Amino acid sequence: MGRITLIIACLLALGKADYDLDEMATAACTGMSVGHSKVGGVVAVRRQCSDLTADCNTVCQYAPVFSPWKLKTWSCFDSIHVYKNQPELGKRTGGPVETTAPPGVGKYGPVIYRYGRCHGGCGPNYCCCIGQK
Repeated sequence: MGRITLIIACLLALGKADYDLDEMATAACTGMSVGHSKVGGVVAVRRQCSDLTADCNTVCQYAPVFSPWKLKTWSCFDSIHVYKNQPELGKRTGGPVETTAPPGVGKYGPVIYRYGRCHGGCGPNYCCCIGQK
């Protein structure tokens, strides 16, 4: 019984700082699209961080058609690595004006590394792609 309790506690602790990597990657790619002067449908396509996987140019090129906008061709404009297992900083409370310091002041949470190009290897785990009709 003690082992089961310990396993459940460990799983809960691991899941506590489980940020949504897909949402973080999509937000980062959308923000970077402005600096690249890209207009169209922006997506972050998952990629395995490996020398054996296709580079981001290829990953974007073969992304499926996005039905609502009928976006048929995709091209890469950047690549990122969204790091897992970052510290949990706790929820921010207090509304627009915080009268007390929020938890985790001076600490960082999620980390995203930007490569500035579309390459492969064990580096990017997301490819920033732009879709056109």
